[in-house]
Amino acid sequence: MLIKITLAAARVNAGLSQAQAAKEIGITPKTLRNYEKGITAIPGYRLKKAAEVYDLPEDIIKLPIVNDGAYDEEEKNLQFTTV
Repeated sequence: MLIKITLAAARVNAGLSQAQAAKEIGITPKTLRNYEKGITAIPGYRLKKAAEVYDLPEDIIKLPIVNDGAYDEEEKNLQFTTV
């Protein structure tokens, strides 16, 4: 089983503040905060850069679903009906 960590946890584990990480990734701290909270979707090229900065493979970084801040495994518990 592959263990995943959040984007924020990856940053903290790398010993970086939002300001430091944002600078190394090439974005503003506000943009990074929005990525971490799921307010804005992180583009693939930015995720790749963040993974490089955090010295992690990008596939272990768990991203929230945009606009609701939930994570994929929470979505599995939802009941869907078809019409």
